[in-house]
Amino acid sequence: MPSLGKVRALCGWAGTARPPDVYNHVPMGRDLTVRLTADRPGELARVVETLSRAGVNIEGLTEVEGLVHVLARDPSAARSALRAGGYTIEGELEVLILPMSDRPGELSMVMQRLAEAGVNLRFVYLATETRVVVGVDDITRARAVVESAKN
Repeated sequence: MPSLGKVRALCGWAGTARPPDVYNHVPMGRDLTVRLTADRPGELARVVETLSRAGVNIEGLTEVEGLVHVLARDPSAARSALRAGGYTIEGELEVLILPMSDRPGELSMVMQRLAEAGVNLRFVYLATETRVVVGVDDITRARAVVESAKN
């Protein structure tokens, strides 16, 4: 079983000030969800600017129909910045952060394993460094599925 340091190095977090949590060698993070105040040009840019001005490193971001999911290296700082910017945190979820090889079928294999284990996906989006953020209804089962696939 690789050491925590080796896992962080493999996932691109070696030497970082605040690497994500790792549970049984599966990188974990916190997804914060906020709703845009209006559906007009510049609203998503305002969310990103709010985080950037507070020094928050955005590692993943998606917006669908006004609902914004943010993965930040420091979720506490992101939460504080968003609240200070006038945003209400509508949801917060522990998520898997899975390093992926950049080739066809990689994501499909993971999604199939989770489906076969009966894990319901809430959302999936891409993060920096070819990683996939996966929000699920049962994080414990999802971690077990991902960990068993590595062995």
